[in-house]
Amino acid sequence: MKKTHHLFGLLLVVTFVAYGCSGGAKTEKLVVESNKDSIAYEWVKYMDSAQWKKTYNYQMMAIRDTLWLLHPDGFWFSTNGRSWQKSSLTDVVDNQAFLDYVEFKGAVYGLGRFSGNIERYNFSTAIQSTTDFSKWSITAKQSQLLERFFYHPFVFKDKIWIIGGEDKNGSYSDIWSSDDAIQWVKEGENLPFGKRSGSQVVSFKNKLYLLDSDVWVSDDALHWQQLIPEILPGQQLFGYKALVYDDKIWLLGCNRNGLFSNQVLYSEDGKTWKTQDAPWLPRGGVAAAVFKGKLFMTGGKYGGTPDHTEFRYDNDLWVMERTIGKK
Repeated sequence: MKKTHHLFGLLLVVTFVAYGCSGGAKTEKLVVESNKDSIAYEWVKYMDSAQWKKTYNYQMMAIRDTLWLLHPDGFWFSTNGRSWQKSSLTDVVDNQAFLDYVEFKGAVYGLGRFSGNIERYNFSTAIQSTTDFSKWSITAKQSQLLERFFYHPFVFKDKIWIIGGEDKNGSYSDIWSSDDAIQWVKEGENLPFGKRSGSQVVSFKNKLYLLDSDVWVSDDALHWQQLIPEILPGQQLFGYKALVYDDKIWLLGCNRNGLFSNQVLYSEDGKTWKTQDAPWLPRGGVAAAVFKGKLFMTGGKYGGTPDHTEFRYDNDLWVMERTIGKK
C-alpha cells in the first residue's frame, strides 16, 4: 500500500510491509523524500510478549553499553535489545506513575518513594542510588527533595533539575536544582509558562525544550520563551514519552484530546511537527529509550473510552531505526 502527500514542499511516501519471522515481526516504513535527501524509519517488532509483566508508566534507560528496563516488578537489562535478563534491583520509588528515576554522574538515583494513589499516599524523601546496578545504596534517609509528584527530572550543567509538579495543594511554576540529589535549591519561581504538571524536558541542539501541548525553549533552564502555543492546533496532548533520536524530537504514546493513538509526532526544530502512523497498537504510558542507534519502546495502556471501555496493557517490544539515507 502506498500513499503520497505533498507537505511543506516535500514528497511524503508511506509504505507498509508485513512479514513473518521468529516472534512475528512486523514493520512499517516512513519515507520522506526531497531534492537533498531521503529518510526512512522502520519499526520492527522484537517480541510479541516479553518476559516482564504487562503494565505501563515505567522507564527505560540506555546506560553505557546496556539497555535497562525499570519495571515495577523488577529491573531487566540487555546488551542487544533481544536477549534480556532480570536484575536483582527492585523498584525503590514504588510508583513510577508519580515519581521518576534519573541517571546522574554514572549512577541511577531513585528520587523519593511514593506509595498509594492520588487520593491516599505515603511520601518519603529518601534517596537511593546504584553505580554497580546490582544493589541499591541509601544516599540519604531524608533529603530536601520536594514532596511533589508528576514531574520529570532532567540533567543539565552537572545538576538535576525539577520543574513544577504537584502535591495535595496543587501544581507549581518554580524550578529547583541539586548537584547531589540530596540538597535542593530553588532557582526560580513564577516561570512564564505557569503552573506545570507532567511536563517533559529534553536537551536538543544545545537548548532545553519543555514539552506539553505547547513548546518552550531555554538556553540556561532559568529563562524560557514560548516556541509554539500548540504542537497540534486545537488538541490537548499528554501521557507521551519525549526523546531525541536522529536529530529530531519524538513523542510516543500521545493522548490527543482524551484518546490515545499509535500516531507518533516528530520535529526537527520544535516548531513544525509531523506525524507517523506506527504499526503498534494505540497506547500511552510507554517506556522508551535510544540505544545503539535505535529507538526502543515497550509497555503501555489503552482503554477507558466509550468504544473501548476495558483497559488493555502491553508488553510487546518494538524498535525503530533509520533505514534509508543512513548517516
